[in-house]
Amino acid sequence: MKRALIIAISLLLVVPSFGWGRLGHATVARIAENHLTKTAKEQLSKYLNGSSIVEYASYADEYKDKLPFVDGIAYPHTFEVNMDFEPFKGIYDGDRYVKNCVHVIETFAGELRDARNMTDSLRFLEIVLTVHFVGDMHCPEHIRYNPEDMTIGYYKVKYGNEDLRYHTYWDDRCLATYPWSFGDLAYLFDDCSEKEIAEITAGGPYDWARDCAEKSWPVHLIKEGDTLTKDWQLETRVLAKTQIRNAGYRLAKLLNIIFDPKYARKYQKNPIFAK
Repeated sequence: MKRALIIAISLLLVVPSFGWGRLGHATVARIAENHLTKTAKEQLSKYLNGSSIVEYASYADEYKDKLPFVDGIAYPHTFEVNMDFEPFKGIYDGDRYVKNCVHVIETFAGELRDARNMTDSLRFLEIVLTVHFVGDMHCPEHIRYNPEDMTIGYYKVKYGNEDLRYHTYWDDRCLATYPWSFGDLAYLFDDCSEKEIAEITAGGPYDWARDCAEKSWPVHLIKEGDTLTKDWQLETRVLAKTQIRNAGYRLAKLLNIIFDPKYARKYQKNPIFAK
């Protein structure tokens, strides 16, 4: 376990970025950490060997090719919705496999409620993947709109003087214009009142997925060969901020429910979080 932690930290310095990039995922985790209860924060620190969830926010990207498979299938970083923005439930549509990170988040949330009885390695893996996938589900180009747009941006657009894969823009370029650290971004983005946070975090993962899909659809109107104008980039920076901020608040709620029994009792009748 300790060896895995050391390897993960070293990889932070040498591997490429994916959805939101290191900056975005670290910002999500720091916002979440700022809203954890004392009990949840203590439990997470214990299970992560004294480390912060921020350190492992990009673990799922850094170990993407080395993570275990489930029934021969890699853990998904995306999810699928219909054109009414309703997320697909589960991972199969008849014989068709559906990539659904929301299903993984929901499954881990249930399993981690019994974290004390899990092996160290499995508990660690499910915690760090949950942290990452809540961030990923809020990235606009991690949503597949069936049947209108299933591409998740795997095509080229004009960005400045380069032909850039559109998915890459949402991976990290949209935050590259911010000249600040993840701590600075967390401070700037975490600007909602308690009432607003309660509204943002209402429901559970599938409710949040629908909200993400609805907010993110305009991003999918960009097609191959289009030019990302300065005005468009300024508009989408607002969306990026909103999605990263909301992801942080929702991740905090999820982790508080999992690791703070007192907090969880408020949601004991919610089947999404049932054991």
